Amino acid sequence: MNVTYFHCFKLFLLCCLLALGNAYAQAPKDSAFKSILDDSTKLKYGLESVIIQHAQDVYYNKKSFSRPTLTLTYLESSQSLWQNSRYSQDLGNYLSPRGLVVPMSPSTIGARYGYTVFDDFAILPDSVKYYDTRSPYTELDYAQGSRGQQRIHVVHSRNITNRWNVTAMVRRMASKKVLGRISKNDRESENWGFGLSTRYYSKNAKYQLLGTISSMSHTLNNTGGILPTTKDSSNADLYSYELEKVRLYGAVTKDQRVYARFYQQLNISQDSSIQVFNQLDFTSRYNTFEDNTPLTDSMFFGGLGADSNFTYAKSELFQGDFKLGLKGTKGRLFYALYYKGRYFNYKTPKSFFTAKEGLNNFFGGELRARIVNSLYAYVKTEVVPETAEAMSEAGLVHKLFDVSYQHTEYTPNFQEQQFYSEQYYWATRFRNITLNQLRAQVHLKKGAFSATPSIKWLQWNNYVYFNDTAIPAQYKADLSVVTSTLNVAVNKKNWIVQNAVQYNSSSNEDVIRMPTWLNQTKLLVQGHVFKKATFMQFGVDLFFRSAWLGNNYMPVSQTFHLGQSSNVYNSLDAYVVADVFLNMQVKTARFFIKMAYLNQGINSNGYMVSPYYSGMPRTFEFGINWQFFD
Repeated sequence: MNVTYFHCFKLFLLCCLLALGNAYAQAPKDSAFKSILDDSTKLKYGLESVIIQHAQDVYYNKKSFSRPTLTLTYLESSQSLWQNSRYSQDLGNYLSPRGLVVPMSPSTIGARYGYTVFDDFAILPDSVKYYDTRSPYTELDYAQGSRGQQRIHVVHSRNITNRWNVTAMVRRMASKKVLGRISKNDRESENWGFGLSTRYYSKNAKYQLLGTISSMSHTLNNTGGILPTTKDSSNADLYSYELEKVRLYGAVTKDQRVYARFYQQLNISQDSSIQVFNQLDFTSRYNTFEDNTPLTDSMFFGGLGADSNFTYAKSELFQGDFKLGLKGTKGRLFYALYYKGRYFNYKTPKSFFTAKEGLNNFFGGELRARIVNSLYAYVKTEVVPETAEAMSEAGLVHKLFDVSYQHTEYTPNFQEQQFYSEQYYWATRFRNITLNQLRAQVHLKKGAFSATPSIKWLQWNNYVYFNDTAIPAQYKADLSVVTSTLNVAVNKKNWIVQNAVQYNSSSNEDVIRMPTWLNQTKLLVQGHVFKKATFMQFGVDLFFRSAWLGNNYMPVSQTFHLGQSSNVYNSLDAYVVADVFLNMQVKTARFFIKMAYLNQGINSNGYMVSPYYSGMPRTFEFGINWQFFD
């Protein structure tokens, strides 16, 4: 994959956008759009003229859908490090690499690439929204920060016919350096993303087609973190930001990827009790690290490699999945049986590392049964016989609770199996990993008060991790992690209080290290102003993370790894970050202004998010989200 390819792909999408502009939208006929006719039978376009579904909604034959939102809550938040009980660490700047601190079960078995530190900035196939519109729909999203952070997202969607929709997406994000900045416009990260999706369904939805293709090109100019001087003795001495010296100056990481997915299903029976479905997935990944100044940066790597003038690492993957099966919904029961074949080809640059190429054969099935209106049970399983991999899960879901158990046997990903650079290389022969996971959650609500306590227990055998030398290792004994979360909210008409607290525990902190406590509190006051022409929301957001021995980041292999406990800079103190913000809505436009890290200078002039990387200093941010429906 090269730059020319990406430019061609961008040009193709722009041409699609122009073609869409010349297409015509159809008058509404479906029952879901009846509400867009006013009393005079004239069309009125707005939120009710747009339907949004995901691929899983179509797969499970769900009739439910969502619409664009004008809610203000979380408008000011942008890819928080802690969301849905998942806490990640980054390098303190927008678009910097992210690594999960509390490990999770893999989303799939079989061949897996790895290289996940930029996943949050990609248009992943599972996250794609499929639209059905009765007027051209456009969403513009723009945000800017005083430290050089910038985000521009554009979505344009319209129906070509009553039952055929095409949607185009363009994303551009960027950030400037906060640490070791040489000039005012010293760029740290830049991200371009493009996507095209389509949805078609025949009369009575007997046949349905979903398709998407997306790309991402992410470039990071690595700083390597702060370089302490002889005058520094702890992290408290490292909060001079732009004035700090950094450990890398010529190191560049690139992550380029293309995803394509085409899903189709056909009703064999008159109803949806017997359906044939097919899904094709294509993935192309290309990750590189390049340093043209290894003589300058050699201290970071612990010495020079074979070539003292140049450091280079490259990994690439091509993967294709073919899935074919039967499924259907009969009364309260949903079932699915399928076969999936996965071709993969993983390469690293050195010839003595043979490319990993092969075919995985998957066999799977699923049953979902609604026992009563508010309770259903499910069980699903998938196996790959040739590699002795399997994933099985069973659960109960009720409006008051849900509980699930999952057992997974899986191989290490390619990044953990094989890698080469001038300084680091490995070709491992690890055993399969075993994971047992038990999760329980309770939903409590009375009036304006709601509470959701949850607990998750994970136990591994043969867990694979990156040790304190940034090399993969396997822990061959049992290893367990427990996370317990409590979400509480009071939602009144003019004010809202939300609080989430999480406790984390690891049975062996020489293998998995986590902060013991996380807490986030949000206070909101809201109401109409200017004769109800504007809805405003004023809020305060407080985030707390307890002290812990943080994971280090290795840019060569693009991994987070254990840090040496004897290094004082790996010990990260507890911190609190306070943000204040104002959100407002005027018709279909929403605006926010935010002062992040308002409490800088109180007790401390900074905080460390990862070893050698300080968090973002006080920053002013503003943004707008504007939706157009005609």
